[in-house]
Amino acid sequence: MRRFLGPRLLALATLIILPLGLYLLDGGPAYAATRPSSGATGTTAALEGAYAAARHLPAGAVGGVRAGSLHTGSVSGVEWAIADFVPAASAASGVQSAFQDGAASAVFSQSPGGPWRVVVSGPYGCGTGLPQSLISAWGLARPSICDGVTASQRSRAASAAAQAATGSGLGERIAHTALTQVGVSDLPAETSFSGVDCDPYSTLVGAQSPNADGCGLNANLNVENENEAWCSDFAKWVWQQAGVTADMGLINAGSVSFYQWGLAVKESLPIDGGTPAVGDAVVFFPPGTVSSSTYADHVGIVSSVNADGTVDLVNGDFLGSTNISVEYDTDINLTTWASQVWNQGEQWVLVAPPAGPRVPNPVAAVSGPSRAVVGTSLDFSALGASSGGSTTYQWTFGDGRTTDVTGGQAGHVYAEAGIYPVTLTATSSAGTVTTRTQDVDVVGSSSTVADAISPAVWYSPGPVDQYLFLPGKGSGLVSDVWDGAGWLQQALPGSLDAGSGLTSLSYPDAAAAYAMIPHAYYSSGGTLAETYLGASGWTSQALAGQPAGGSAIVATTGTGSGGSGPAIFYVDAAGQLAETEAAGGSWTTSTIPGTHTGTPGSLAVADTVTPAGAGVDLFYLSGQTLMAAASVGGGWIVSPVAFGVNPKSPLSAVSTGADQVRVLFVDGQGRLAATRRNPALWTTQVLPGAPSPATALEATSYLEASGALGEEVYYLTASGPSVTYSAGQGWQAQALPGSASGILGADAYQWAGQPQRLFLASGGQDSADQAAAPAGPWTGSALPASPATFADTVLLYAATPADAASAQSAAAAAGLPAAQVTTSFDNAWGATLSGDYLVIAVGSAAADALDYNVCGWSNPSGDDPGSTPFYYAYGPLDQLPGADVYEWAAAADASQTPALAADLAYYATHGALPTGVSSLPSPARSAYACAGQPT
Repeated sequence: MRRFLGPRLLALATLIILPLGLYLLDGGPAYAATRPSSGATGTTAALEGAYAAARHLPAGAVGGVRAGSLHTGSVSGVEWAIADFVPAASAASGVQSAFQDGAASAVFSQSPGGPWRVVVSGPYGCGTGLPQSLISAWGLARPSICDGVTASQRSRAASAAAQAATGSGLGERIAHTALTQVGVSDLPAETSFSGVDCDPYSTLVGAQSPNADGCGLNANLNVENENEAWCSDFAKWVWQQAGVTADMGLINAGSVSFYQWGLAVKESLPIDGGTPAVGDAVVFFPPGTVSSSTYADHVGIVSSVNADGTVDLVNGDFLGSTNISVEYDTDINLTTWASQVWNQGEQWVLVAPPAGPRVPNPVAAVSGPSRAVVGTSLDFSALGASSGGSTTYQWTFGDGRTTDVTGGQAGHVYAEAGIYPVTLTATSSAGTVTTRTQDVDVVGSSSTVADAISPAVWYSPGPVDQYLFLPGKGSGLVSDVWDGAGWLQQALPGSLDAGSGLTSLSYPDAAAAYAMIPHAYYSSGGTLAETYLGASGWTSQALAGQPAGGSAIVATTGTGSGGSGPAIFYVDAAGQLAETEAAGGSWTTSTIPGTHTGTPGSLAVADTVTPAGAGVDLFYLSGQTLMAAASVGGGWIVSPVAFGVNPKSPLSAVSTGADQVRVLFVDGQGRLAATRRNPALWTTQVLPGAPSPATALEATSYLEASGALGEEVYYLTASGPSVTYSAGQGWQAQALPGSASGILGADAYQWAGQPQRLFLASGGQDSADQAAAPAGPWTGSALPASPATFADTVLLYAATPADAASAQSAAAAAGLPAAQVTTSFDNAWGATLSGDYLVIAVGSAAADALDYNVCGWSNPSGDDPGSTPFYYAYGPLDQLPGADVYEWAAAADASQTPALAADLAYYATHGALPTGVSSLPSPARSAYACAGQPT
């Protein structure tokens, strides 16, 4: 399975490393995802690396193993370990918060001859995943939190909430608010902190770091979930809902921010002391000094103080046996309970909500669309005011951490279909905060090319996966896949009819835990069919509907409620437009009224948004007339929109705004032309460009350097491929380099920071051309001619000229082409991240670069200097090791590096070492040093 399924669907891969050539560092298995903490050696360093790799933490994030938490033992020949980790003091606050709520602990196992791997991450005291004999031997407490939320707990919380509602004080309001949330859980469900952690409270408090990729919709609070450790977000939301306003801008995803808030409002904050009161926040700290810069493990809300001095707590982001939820934990002795959940010596601090009068919050509201079309510009405005001061505004858009902006006005472009939370945080000069959230339902239409962003690195999503679906040999289906490193062709299940239309969509699929999943649609045996990448790999299935022979097939996510779609459109055997739509887990087929068409291969679709909801515009030909079928109020309105069209013209359409669509065609005089609706009036114009007869048209939008959107259409001319694009001052035509016999497809919508791509067929050698802008410069690369074998996935990476020469020699000795050697750190990063390649790092410069990236070279994930999510394996491999793993081909004696690289490359492609070779040179140690060049 590929990485875009994300950590929620992929367990950490177990490396199969043969005994021959297995090497250990400091007596422990070779794992290194981050620089080991100072003094970490042997098993400790190995566990640190395995933990960081499983959690996809940046380099240097792990500060070490918490004193007294490491236990190791053996059961039936398998080694087991449990450890609790502390974040490095230098780690960013958002990264530190990822250690909270039990996520800092992990259970590990090690099979004979293999590396340590994470079994599950979760609260230390639970020991989830460990054999019972070790749980007992190590004295783990198994507190009630390990079981999660039960029906009894929900019932007791409801009774307590009803009791709290009878009070009128701030504490009672806080308790009531917290208790009513007991049982609210992650969506998708998670049973380890190694996956996404999708909750509604991060959305509702305007958290600055999470995103909604891979998250579902919370039906209770009616917002899209976002991915973040959320105990502090939950506690902040509870306080705000109950009326706490003072200095709420000081509280963020880090639990310690509640302690910082208490210091700011001049509270006395004794350690393990004070008298708890209803409504207090309880912040839990590891042993040691507590200060405003100290990492904290968790924060919970006191909902009741009992006569015997114990308290009842409501805790957000607690991992149970079936999900991560808001839990209700009763009759707690804070010191004893804290030590059971985390470890001996765990400390606690009470932070009280303000007793004084409430400071007025700023008034705030969001003005902007609730529905949108992929690839179109959206505008949002903040409406607000503060009493007696100024107001500042912060916007998040739910599609990545690099898109946050400030100011009263904000613009944004979404590149994928889905539901995204737009959150406005208004902060007054007095420090009071108001948060407003509005979900935006983003719909998108299909293309031959499907994009999906990779959530493999939670703190820095990227790169963008791209799938070009094509007919394979015979009646098969293939996909050329780009994953930030190179192109591989995959043979996919499914059989295409000769001349079948072929299109694809990517959207968050609830059937795959809300992962962004590519789907291909086509005709098979006269019946509509799809191939998609689900939880268990690529799958094909027949759908309802019978497209006519040679019919184009187009699709959109824009017809279902909440963008749930999709809907697929085609021409049936009677020449009638037809629709097959997903609804309620089944597929239904219906015809669309209107004139028939004698040109089933000419069909285009575009999405629109109106006050009534998401809409679809279909375009087809009836003789020389361009017809539009628009979905309006659950029905269809069919009307002519342009005349004098070449009766065999291909069609292509692009959404240019919420209710604006442009349709491209060839007119009766052979000229490129377009008709546009803006918003209800259709106007037609001739554009520059001279398309060849029967050329394909591929219309898309693109991002200009200013951030504005432009439009472009690709086609073939007598001299080669060309593009006509809107350049701000009018339309221009630009010839593209090379020659082509056909256009295979183009990016449907461009991602910020990613090139735009055009895919061409030429004499049996398909190619991908890319550029940052339509005017170029354009560069081309050949696409694979056949599905990849394992040998095609072996990639040697070198970071110095001498090591590049060694890598080329090793490739030649293994029978690999020179093209499977790269000197690009960017390519090596993408290949290692994907799990589609066996990356062999040749020489210490390359191996250390993938281990640490001390030099800070740019990479597809946009990660920081000193950061990689990768770990390495020693020993020969002849299978893909899984995402984030690379092979170490740097010898302790540098003169033996060429031999080590050649032996590993040969074993990868032949399953055995070269004749006469019985052992491998000793490997070098990992070194935290900058060496080599990025390309």
